[in-house]
Amino acid sequence: MRYRKILVSCGCRAAGECNHNDFAWKIALDACVDGFAEALRRRLYQKFLEGKSGWDNRAWPKEDILRQLREHVDKGDMIDVANFAMFAWNRS
Repeated sequence: MRYRKILVSCGCRAAGECNHNDFAWKIALDACVDGFAEALRRRLYQKFLEGKSGWDNRAWPKEDILRQLREHVDKGDMIDVANFAMFAWNRS
């Protein structure tokens, strides 16, 4: 698994120490969220192409979604964890 660090260079040693660019943290946060969302989207498309579907099927018991979410937590697969969390959130 490849990890991407999202950094915004504004001349300061660290974003937490930046005192001249009030928006550096927002730019870095937006880039991090966008990168994560893209990884989630890629996994969903991959699984769709493998024949998986039904994330929006109300007949799929929410308890089953949460069970699978916990299984992926145990596997350490945070992309699938986030996608199952999104499925559960969509049901709320």
